[in-house]
Amino acid sequence: MEHFFYIPFAPDKKTVMRRLGAMKAAFAEDLDGQIDAHLRSAQSIFTARGKAIAVSMRVTDEDLLYISKMHIESKQLAKLLSKSTEAYLMCASIPKREVDKINAALTLGEGLKAVVYDAYASEFVDGALDVIMANKNAALKRMGQHLTKHRFSAGYGDLDIKYQKVFYDLLQMNTLDVELSEKYLLSPEKSVIAVAGVE
Repeated sequence: MEHFFYIPFAPDKKTVMRRLGAMKAAFAEDLDGQIDAHLRSAQSIFTARGKAIAVSMRVTDEDLLYISKMHIESKQLAKLLSKSTEAYLMCASIPKREVDKINAALTLGEGLKAVVYDAYASEFVDGALDVIMANKNAALKRMGQHLTKHRFSAGYGDLDIKYQKVFYDLLQMNTLDVELSEKYLLSPEKSVIAVAGVE
């Protein structure tokens, strides 16, 4: 198991604003300075931790595979891992006390701050996985291997959300103070799990 107690990453303004999407049209130009201030504040608040593990896997059919002997049905994931020798599971999470700052801003009526914090945290936790993958690729390069360019998460495409539990358990995410609900949702909500392949 690989542990990442601190993941160095800081989303830039352009990336955060892109995540805001249609909402950014509602921001007047005179709010630009406030957005910058909230981004600086977010950078000082949010941190991310993560874990990763390479596990055995085999693809037995175009829509059936086994990851660490666990049966998984997904044509898209089977295709992604079709040339892989191992599955690389990874996760990242922003601590609850920090995610709570988003709701605290809403409670105080600071809507702009809450929206910017939320977008920043979402970009941050996703970018944390990029850092984990880059770190693994650097290690694999010495052995003539690499990770698949793309990664996949439960709940996307044809990979049922129920497989979130399989990945959660293999990564032992409870040690990061991350919980899994009966509907397979992660808490704190700014937590992600993804799978890539070692080729």
